[in-house]
Amino acid sequence: MTLPVSQIDQKLDEWGSRLFNVSTETLPRPRRSRNVRLSSAKFASTGGRLSTSQARATYVRQKLQAMVRRSPQVVVKLVRAPKGMKGISNNLTYISRDGQLEIEDQDGQVTHGKEAVADLKAEWRDGGMPIAADSTMRDAFHLVLSMPTRTNPLSVQRAARDFATREFSGFQYAMVLHTFETDPDPTPSPHPHVHLTVKAAGLDGVRLNPRKADLQRWRERFAEALREHGIEATATSRIHRTTQERWKVQHLRDRTTEAKVLDRQRRVTHMPRKQREVMHHYEQVLKTLARSDQGADRQLAVDLVRYLGGRGRTPDMERNRGNDRDR
Repeated sequence: MTLPVSQIDQKLDEWGSRLFNVSTETLPRPRRSRNVRLSSAKFASTGGRLSTSQARATYVRQKLQAMVRRSPQVVVKLVRAPKGMKGISNNLTYISRDGQLEIEDQDGQVTHGKEAVADLKAEWRDGGMPIAADSTMRDAFHLVLSMPTRTNPLSVQRAARDFATREFSGFQYAMVLHTFETDPDPTPSPHPHVHLTVKAAGLDGVRLNPRKADLQRWRERFAEALREHGIEATATSRIHRTTQERWKVQHLRDRTTEAKVLDRQRRVTHMPRKQREVMHHYEQVLKTLARSDQGADRQLAVDLVRYLGGRGRTPDMERNRGNDRDR
């Protein structure tokens, strides 16, 4: 028996929101204190954009469609945090290639050359919360935002700019685009990427204290910004990617929907509780899509079965997993 799309949306909201940790309400911004974690709740805030069940169901469908299309995965890496002004000075010299590449700040001002980088260092040292020359604290955070080879570098730069504006409002930061063609490094990375260094202390004294959940949210936000600039991108968490390897496709047919049925693979080895939860949520999402009266939903269920069963992988894809190097 098929169900109307209104009921399907409710079920997708219930199970898909659990699967992707989508907030069911607008979460408040963290209380402003001297030292604050960015992630203040189990579920990631969506800024009110997904405040209805229908909107969240649409978001879940979009996430699943990006997965089955194997959209390029964004890379957001948190590199070693510079300590003290000496560390920050070395970092700004490094990402700008000693002034050879343009460096852009939080106000959108673009500068170039050694003198401009020196002025920026002085601004960071004395502006806002002053930074001592030597320190044991993490006085800045260095992120690398990257996309695969052949991605339009200017789109990556624009997406990084939008991401930084939204995520680090009230903080000083500097960003530099590196491409294979423009990076003066002897062995430049083929992946277009942006180095983003953010001063840990905001203009109001609040300090960033990122955790693992924040890194995943940054990936989600960067992927969203890329899509806004016409670049297909997704940010599937590691738990979803590793869970994929624990499924197998049974060549059976559901009598109602004619969709292939997915079954969990029984293994002797222990499966972590989180993976069991993710797999259970996938099962419920699949059952929901397979019962929809919309052909697109039923097709998405079939495509998701193939994805979770590992079809479509090639030896080249496997060899290249985790081999990105961005400098």
